[in-house]
Amino acid sequence: MSRSAKAVLIGVVGVAAAGGGALAVLVQHGVSARDEPTAMEAWVARGARRLATPRSLREAKNPVPMTPEVLDRARAHFADHCASCHGNDGRGRTSIGQSLYPKAPDMWHAETQSLSDGELFAIIKNGVRLERHRRGRQGDVGAGPLH
Repeated sequence: MSRSAKAVLIGVVGVAAAGGGALAVLVQHGVSARDEPTAMEAWVARGARRLATPRSLREAKNPVPMTPEVLDRARAHFADHCASCHGNDGRGRTSIGQSLYPKAPDMWHAETQSLSDGELFAIIKNGVRLERHRRGRQGDVGAGPLH
């Protein structure tokens, strides 16, 4: 057997093993929307979200200066448009936020806090595919990031 044929065979066996492992996790864990996503599901979702956000937007900084007036408008907007799922404190511990799949994220969590202004803007403005956070109305970002 040639060297390239061996490499292809090893690649096919590797993909089949990975697929079998994923299938075993799926069969064991199931597909209930009541459970928390597995670590693998969360990792894939974060990677897909990152790939869906253009680099220029990921690297963008909020051009709005943080003045007391802007922060007041942002808090009022959050209370009116976001707190029903994310909670007034941003921890996602509301009856609605906990009923979603995946659950509304804790915005104090390190993974959420590490998102750039541009990534936050993209999530708020465009929504997240396959999640409950749908695209907001035009201009519905309020005084949030990059508005």
